[in-house]
This record gives sequence, structure tokens and C-alpha cells, in this order.
Amino acid sequence: MIKFCFIFFLLGIIYIFPQDERYTKGAENGYAWLAMDDPALHYSVSKENYLSSILERLRITKEKHPEVSSLGCKEEITALSKKGKSNEISMSDIVNQIDMFYAEKENLVIPIVFAYCYTIKKLAGTTDEELMDYKNKVFLFCYE
Repeated sequence: MIKFCFIFFLLGIIYIFPQDERYTKGAENGYAWLAMDDPALHYSVSKENYLSSILERLRITKEKHPEVSSLGCKEEITALSKKGKSNEISMSDIVNQIDMFYAEKENLVIPIVFAYCYTIKKLAGTTDEELMDYKNKVFLFCYE
């Protein structure tokens, strides 16, 4: 009986504290993004609010998180703004694009901020070849 209780206790601990896949290099990744859809988890924010909070923090603090400026998308954001297209893009459009990005299982390790930049680059008209090159650079960052 004691062995049964001990095994039950261990299984409970394993279930409650699974290995955390939500982070890559300290930043929340696609696993965290997908978990926001899980009704069993209690998130107080939607994907739109979550993404808005990340972007607001980056704007206010000028923080590069993760600190890899070569993988950012500041130029594309500026280009979209200059063309007047930034007003045409809603947060839900960006969320839908990120959802499609993370639909590819291999992309789940990529931090959300890079999935956002991939989406911005795509919306700015970056070629498929350049997008693939960007994604490869992000993978190199994630796995180094």
C-alpha cells in the first residue's frame, strides 16, 4: 500500500511539474504560444494582449530580448510605417500569421519575438528566400 501511494505521489509530481519546453534561450517560444489555447491552463491574457505587452516592453525599454539585434525587424516595421501599411495590419492579423508559423512543428522552439519578426518581414514583402534565410539564422541562434 505504501509503495502504491509513493508511486501515485511520484506520478502526480511528474504531471504537475513537467519539464519546461516553454523557453528557448530564456524567451518564451512556440510551446508557450500554443499553450495559450489550452483551456486547461489558466492564462489571464489572450494572444493579442500577450503580444502587445511584449511589444510595448520592447518599445519602452528599447530592450532587445533576446539580445540579437541582427535577428530583429526594426527596418521592416519602419518600412511598413513609411508606406502607411502599418495601420492596415491588425494585431489579430499578426496573431493569425504567428499561429500559422507555429503550425509547423519544427518552428515551436523559436522564441515568440522572432516569430513576430518573421511575420512582420513577411507582411513587409520579404521574399520567400530571404524569409527562409532569416528562419535558418534564428534556428542557428536557438541551437547554439
